[in-house]
Amino acid sequence: MNIKSFFDKYTEKTNSTFKRLFITFFCGLLPFLILNAILSFAEIIPVNFNGEKYYGYKALLILICFSPFIAFMFSFFTYIWLAMGHLVLKGLRRIFIS
Repeated sequence: MNIKSFFDKYTEKTNSTFKRLFITFFCGLLPFLILNAILSFAEIIPVNFNGEKYYGYKALLILICFSPFIAFMFSFFTYIWLAMGHLVLKGLRRIFIS
């Protein structure tokens, strides 16, 4: 594989990268959300919100409201990290392929 075909292959960017990241992180957090909800209903592990401990339905409501926000934060920072890597790769392409 020559260097031109390498850069041509890896500098392509998909259109729905952020959407894929968000769905992946949200589905990855979902089992932990379910486990935490079960443990908070059993009053084993509380959900901490603003320094207060919540159990039961209030804890479930807090988990449901903030899980998309957490998935969004993970997706946003990962997307920025990947975008910087893509920018570096495009810069290397300009250096090596003139």
